Amino acid sequence: MKAIYPTLAALVVISGCTSPQQKENQAYVDQLSPCDKIEALVGAYDNQFEGLKLGRIQSKYMDSWQSRYNLIGESCQISALNDKTMNYHCQESYKDKTQALSIHNKAVEFTRQCLGENWFEKQKESANSLRTTFVLDESAPVVSIHTGKSLSKRTPWMTSYEVGTNVK
Repeated sequence: MKAIYPTLAALVVISGCTSPQQKENQAYVDQLSPCDKIEALVGAYDNQFEGLKLGRIQSKYMDSWQSRYNLIGESCQISALNDKTMNYHCQESYKDKTQALSIHNKAVEFTRQCLGENWFEKQKESANSLRTTFVLDESAPVVSIHTGKSLSKRTPWMTSYEVGTNVK
């Protein structure tokens, strides 16, 4: 019974680490529409998504940060591809193709509505993959939604959402 007290004390200390400012910021983010989030992501691309990065994720292979916004799933990240280029990326896994395609289609629909008529939309499909890409011009980031097979046996389908450089 005594062994549980240090664990409970640690949880109380950890839960107390969230400042009122962080809670206020998260409440604001939770109220944003998908369009607000997409506009902020596209607008923040030129300054390497500053203001949208949260905690840094340590890795010896790549610099990355948790994102303030989650458009698909709950663990979106901002990753540095090199010194000058960063991408926003979300990914969620699903048990079946129908569920993954449903999320893909919802993401395409709200992205289409948010970006407007000036963006060019292109779709590429194969038996096990569907990619929808939105492009404005050479200076704007590309928005890409991809659904395809994953390597997981439990959840063999995934849908991802990216804002950044063009994916070939």
